[in-house]
Amino acid sequence: MNEILINIIGTILGGLILTLVLFLLNEYIFPKHNLTGEWKTIIKIKSTTYKPFNNLRIEYSIHLLQKNNEILGSGEKIKDIKVDGKETIFLRENRVLINIDGYFDRKFFSNSIIYMNINEEGRKRKTRATYFLALTNKNTLIGTFISTSGDSSGEIIMTKSQN
Repeated sequence: MNEILINIIGTILGGLILTLVLFLLNEYIFPKHNLTGEWKTIIKIKSTTYKPFNNLRIEYSIHLLQKNNEILGSGEKIKDIKVDGKETIFLRENRVLINIDGYFDRKFFSNSIIYMNINEEGRKRKTRATYFLALTNKNTLIGTFISTSGDSSGEIIMTKSQN
């Protein structure tokens, strides 16, 4: 009877210790990252079927809300920057609006991956884009995109504003 009691107590203590270790790993060693906030986003078009877009940089202000692994958001196109450095800054009433939905794929031993679908209400037509981003640190996302706007693709860097 004593042997059974010792086994039961040992099993319970082992389970508690394992639970504590997993909790500490989850909260302190591999903490969850929260993407909620404002992000300055710059995309650079590297490939396009529409020549005027070639090497164009576009800046957006994006607001994200993260609920567990789901990402929702919206944003505005702030400016276009041409290859020669000439900027077209959009006044508030002329800004193109975007809606975002996405998914946060949390990785423990490599950079977490964020997938975002972007729906843009353009001046001439609606376009869609998909962002593939790696969380390089808590305030930086770097990746690539593909878009129906000019059948374009390229690079993205997103930097979180300090809240």
